[in-house]
Amino acid sequence: MLKRRLSAASYVRKSRVILALDLAATVPVGGGSLAAAERERLSNEARRIIEATADHIAAVKFNRHIVLPLGLYDEVPALIDLVHELGLPAIMDCKINDIGNTNAVITRYYLDAGFDAVIANPIVGWSEGLDRVFKTARERKKGVILLCYMSHPGADEGFGLQVVSDPKKKVYEPLYLRFARMAQLWEADGVIVGATHPEKIREVRQVVGEDIPILTPGVGAQGGNARAAIDAGADYVIVGRSIIKAEDPQAVAQDLASETW
Repeated sequence: MLKRRLSAASYVRKSRVILALDLAATVPVGGGSLAAAERERLSNEARRIIEATADHIAAVKFNRHIVLPLGLYDEVPALIDLVHELGLPAIMDCKINDIGNTNAVITRYYLDAGFDAVIANPIVGWSEGLDRVFKTARERKKGVILLCYMSHPGADEGFGLQVVSDPKKKVYEPLYLRFARMAQLWEADGVIVGATHPEKIREVRQVVGEDIPILTPGVGAQGGNARAAIDAGADYVIVGRSIIKAEDPQAVAQDLASETW
């Protein structure tokens, strides 16, 4: 379901850009009139950017930057409704990474709020780990996207670790390729590979084939190049600060859409 919705939105808009709505509160939002004013500002800014860029993006990815101050069941559902009204899917970047029971609860909360997919970390494994995420999502016909390789400089310290792929032959492979194999085995709806590492995108594409979309963050502020990521095999580029901090978010989103199509 998620793959079809992403593909349809992308085709209609001629864009492979996913907006990362990484807006953050600038003052404490625990309570009081100042907190209320800041939540209102944050919500209005999110609406402005979503509406301005909607014709040039394929989806909107939310992070805890905005979900925590606005509240999962308070103001966030209204933003998700807006995203849906504009014909776009909404992805929650929560990087689920716990035991099965906790994962199931986390997944249910986010999907009940209206999100179309969640992002999870394969490091916890399948049995009583991510099996509960997939089960919960599949019951609701929603998607699960898995991390393979992140976009920050320290990613190699974890995702690049060498693990045994064939104990008998003592053959090793990097953890991100093991995660890619997990994504294929578990029939994930997408994988995350940082745009700052086009060579990793190529390697992961060889493992997951053409059926699993590669979503690549790190374009712009982190140094990744949108066209290079697409040429390396990515299906979608995830862009946050370059759009949300721009004087004209619509123009930046439009330029990136043209660059990626």
